[in-house]
Amino acid sequence: MTLALNAHDDAVAAIEKWLTVSKQKSSLGKVARAFVEDVQTDSNTKKWSKVDVQQILPFKTETPRLLLVVRAGAMFLPILLTWLALSQVIGPFSLFLQNQQASANFLWFWQTNPGNTFAEVWKLSHVALTDAAILAFLTVLAMRITWWETSRAERAEAAYAQMLSALEFYLVSAREN
Repeated sequence: MTLALNAHDDAVAAIEKWLTVSKQKSSLGKVARAFVEDVQTDSNTKKWSKVDVQQILPFKTETPRLLLVVRAGAMFLPILLTWLALSQVIGPFSLFLQNQQASANFLWFWQTNPGNTFAEVWKLSHVALTDAAILAFLTVLAMRITWWETSRAERAEAAYAQMLSALEFYLVSAREN
C-alpha cells in the first residue's frame, strides 16, 4: 500500500470522525459537501490543495442546550418557592399578631404553625428543605453541564486536529505536483 493511499484513507477516516463528533454530517454547506465528496473519491485534489481547510470545515462544538435551559429556568425556583411560602404565611401571621400575641416571632410562627393557620407544606422547614433540594439539583446540573461541555470540547478538539493533520498530509502531495 503506497504512502498516498494511506494518506487518502487517513484523510477520509479523519473527516468522517470529525463530522460525526461535531454533528455536522447533515448540515454541511455546498462547498464543504463538495470538498468532502472529492476527498472521499480522491478527485480534484489539485483544486482543493490550495484552500484553507479550516474555512471549509470550521471548528464547531455542540452545546447542551436543553440542560442549559433547565438550569436557567430552575435557577430562580428557590426564590419563587420561598416568596410563595411567605405570601401564604404572612396573612395568618398578621391575624395571629392581632388576636394572640402582639410580639410573636415570625420565624417561630412560620415553623410551628400554631392553630394550623396555613397548609403544612408552607412550613419553614418544608420550604427550606425543598429549596435545599433544588439548590443541590442545580449544583449537580451545573457540574454535569461543565463535565459534558469539557469532554465534548476535548473530543472535538482532538478529532479536529487529527482531521486537519490528515488532510494536510493528504493535500500536500497535490500541491507538489
